[in-house]
Amino acid sequence: MSMEKSYFDRIAEYGQLVVISGPNGVGKNTVIRQYLQEHPNACRSISVTTREPRPGEEEGKDYFFISVNEFDQLVRSKALLEHVYRDNVGYGTPRQAVENNRKEGHNVILNVDVTGAMKIRALCPDATLIFIIPPSWEELEKRVRASTNLSDEAIKEYLECAEEDILCAGQYDYILINDEVDKTVRRLGQIIHGNRYSRTSMQAFLESYIESEFKPHSDFADEILSM
Repeated sequence: MSMEKSYFDRIAEYGQLVVISGPNGVGKNTVIRQYLQEHPNACRSISVTTREPRPGEEEGKDYFFISVNEFDQLVRSKALLEHVYRDNVGYGTPRQAVENNRKEGHNVILNVDVTGAMKIRALCPDATLIFIIPPSWEELEKRVRASTNLSDEAIKEYLECAEEDILCAGQYDYILINDEVDKTVRRLGQIIHGNRYSRTSMQAFLESYIESEFKPHSDFADEILSM
């Protein structure tokens, strides 16, 4: 009797690709770190970047720090699942590392922006896209002020960008509200491990959330409600 694994056995052992997005300050990294601590078989994809390391950052743990020429070569050879340039700095997700970890049965967690998430969805239709939102607009502003030294004008610009990101949440498979980290991590685990929410309930939730949280702040609410 052949001991070779069937196609379906191999697929069953293949790790999931989980893409997480959300505005800065919403707590994505905290949620991801705690989830990984509780689920050691999962791993976080380490991005490459062309910028210099910041104090406390470690090579291979926070990022892989590479030259502009190396980054350009990765882009040309299509070795990145997604990449973006922000303020003349390149960021990208190495394709091979993600594929290797999934083949070994590890669930791979990516923290990318909306643009990157949509690129990954086009390349990896089996990816699960999750958008994390704050419990309220006021709470997001409070978190940003507490974690940065930005001027009032810079915070205003940041919140405008955050708002536009949140209005893209309807393009994701699931939406999590990060009111309490432990609760959010538990919900994330439920999604990844099979206890999933219906698409209809997610859309209804998003509509209710935007009406209550963002209608006073934005002219974009009608845009997403009509999607």
